[in-house]
Amino acid sequence: MAVAKYLMGAATLASALALTLVATPALADALVVRSSGPSAASYPVGRRLPATERVVLRAGDRVTIIGEGPSRTLSGPGNFPVRAANAANSGNASTLGRYLSATGGTISRTGAVRGAGDGELPSAPPNLWVVNLAHGGTHCVIDLTNVTLWRADMRGDTLLTIENASNAEERAQIAFVAGQNFRRWPSDALPIRSGVTYRITGAGAGEANSFSFVALGAAPTDAESAANALANAGCSAQLAQLGEQLDMTASGY
Repeated sequence: MAVAKYLMGAATLASALALTLVATPALADALVVRSSGPSAASYPVGRRLPATERVVLRAGDRVTIIGEGPSRTLSGPGNFPVRAANAANSGNASTLGRYLSATGGTISRTGAVRGAGDGELPSAPPNLWVVNLAHGGTHCVIDLTNVTLWRADMRGDTLLTIENASNAEERAQIAFVAGQNFRRWPSDALPIRSGVTYRITGAGAGEANSFSFVALGAAPTDAESAANALANAGCSAQLAQLGEQLDMTASGY
């Protein structure tokens, strides 16, 4: 009888411990999505910060991090707990939703940016999955067969050549006409293949003109998921772009 009671007590204790472990989730890391100022080298875009760490900033520093939930922008000088980031900026959910949408809801059918003022050049595409020609490197897209290219300056006609960096015989050309920001990648003439680097040349192409692509398959539905997907795939330019957008939406823009 005593042995049975002992075994029952041990089983009850084990069950309680198991429930405690399940009910206490591990603290998630935060991710740096924007960084500027004297300490930018210590907190580069893409760095993961343990939830128990503190962010030490000097005057002029500005670092945006995202963890479980909304983002938080930290401004120096100061010593900030990473964990507190999870209870901060909520931003404008509808604006951010359009920005993360796979359909690129703010792109008009004419290929121009809606709402751009006369003589004002936008600094980035209105959708995270549109490829900015000014920034080469690895780009995350939703579908390799449906990629859109974007240029900031639409004040003239431009002819661009796209070629496989390893085989110049695989090439195609696309033309932007005056007043046009967007052009579809010429998938019929030059399908995008995973692991291949493409070079884009011509007036209006950026100096960093080599591009490779990673297909995510589905658009992340929130900023944290998007940030982690971009960081894991090495899409650093888009990660920084997301950080800028988070700052703007938190400020009401």
